[in-house]
Amino acid sequence: MGFLLSLFFGVVPMLLFAFLIYQIDRFEKEPVKLLVVVFGWGALVAAGGAFFLNTLFNAGIFMATGSEAASSVATGSVIAPLVEESLKGFAVLMVFIFYHREFDSILDGIIYAAVTALGFAATENTFYIYHYGFQQGGYAGLFNLVFVRVILVGWQHPFYTAFTGIGLASARLRRDRFKGFLFAVLGLSLAMAAHSLHNTLAEILTGGIGMFATTAVDWTGWFFMLLFILWAIRRDQTYVQRYLADEVALGT
Repeated sequence: MGFLLSLFFGVVPMLLFAFLIYQIDRFEKEPVKLLVVVFGWGALVAAGGAFFLNTLFNAGIFMATGSEAASSVATGSVIAPLVEESLKGFAVLMVFIFYHREFDSILDGIIYAAVTALGFAATENTFYIYHYGFQQGGYAGLFNLVFVRVILVGWQHPFYTAFTGIGLASARLRRDRFKGFLFAVLGLSLAMAAHSLHNTLAEILTGGIGMFATTAVDWTGWFFMLLFILWAIRRDQTYVQRYLADEVALGT
């Protein structure tokens, strides 16, 4: 029963979050099948690959240093952001390459990136809620981890990976390939940096202070990302009104 509850609270809220992300594009919905694929990539390939690689590197660092603290900090602050954002970003890159026509605005980049990241979060949340919540603290621990993973940090992975989507979308909208490449690299770098900042704060600040600090930083970042998304929606609306007035009038 504990595992089923962990699975439910790990996956269902992330599916609801993905539905909300899907709804923000009012003018050109992304193909549902494609969103299901990237969600599945995040949940299975990215999450599974990250668990394997993070564990492998963590063990290697521990063997090299003999310090559990050093391996924990290095894995959380450096390895996990690099590995996880690369694996999540790969799905967004594949959409960018093979479904070019479905990737034609900043908002599209955010949507594909966020849905991929929510798939990743669904698997990670299930593991955390069951292993660190139910197995270590029973049902009280389970619901405590549900509060932390869904309410406090529920949007962390979509926030990080959104930068990768923005970078690739910016590259898509530029004719200069070199500048486009720089935007893509910058987006991935920002995703890794934001992820690393959260993990580092969680590592060095413990207890109530750590939770307050990470929550304050996370929610501040999410607030500004929300403002950016609202700008992107308004931008798409302006383009529709300016360049597609005849198509709108015809109901196309």
